[in-house]
Amino acid sequence: MTRAAQNLLLVFLGAAVLWITLVSGEYVNYVRPGFRYPLVAAAVALLALGAAGLRREWRDAPGHDDGHPDHDHPDHDHPDHGHGHGHDHSRGPRVAWLLGLPVLAIFVIAPPALGSFSAARGTDRAAPPPAPPDDGFPPLSAAAGPVDMSVGEFIGRAHEAQTGDPAKLQGVPVRLTGFVTPAGKGRGGWQLTRMKIACCAGDAVPFPVRVRGVPQPPADSWVRVTGVWEPPRQSGRTVVQTLRAHSLREIEEPKNPYE
Repeated sequence: MTRAAQNLLLVFLGAAVLWITLVSGEYVNYVRPGFRYPLVAAAVALLALGAAGLRREWRDAPGHDDGHPDHDHPDHDHPDHGHGHGHDHSRGPRVAWLLGLPVLAIFVIAPPALGSFSAARGTDRAAPPPAPPDDGFPPLSAAAGPVDMSVGEFIGRAHEAQTGDPAKLQGVPVRLTGFVTPAGKGRGGWQLTRMKIACCAGDAVPFPVRVRGVPQPPADSWVRVTGVWEPPRQSGRTVVQTLRAHSLREIEEPKNPYE
């Protein structure tokens, strides 16, 4: 790989990061929204480095005339003493072309957010319930209508009701949003799942909720389900919590697919 190609690759990488960050917004498929401005700064740095390198290559090209007289001595006054040893040091290793794969992935493939394939690896394993807020979950009223809440909050409230007072959640209609995941062989219903990330998609943890009472939509489709918590038979251990659904509506994938 020549130096010019290396610099072009830096420009393309910077442009790809700017595209998914400022134009398409697809960066939230890979990292948390708070990383937007650091990504923009990194992309601008890549563009600046690549542009500076290309300018230097153009300026140092053999056929480029910068308008200044050549004060160097003729070549025969400085014979080549063999310092080059026959190697072209202007080229990088061929493996550097692999840096172009992220550019192709972004512009050609555009990998989507993690879905049912990633979540299905933990189908039989319940996610650890999220810790409640420092001042605890606020009380809910069964007469107030469906309560919109995150899947993580529902799991946390359900675990708290399971191990403490079931009346805190029992009979309260809630509305959850997530994508459809098969529940696995020999298990009733299907699962509504939302992936939880701390930094990026590499540390994602699935938050599944088993859904009963409505037919299963296609896997990976995004749905909004309204129902009530169904207490588990086991009261002392962590289980996949169940929502007894009353209604279901398919929706578009949200702008931020993670919690």
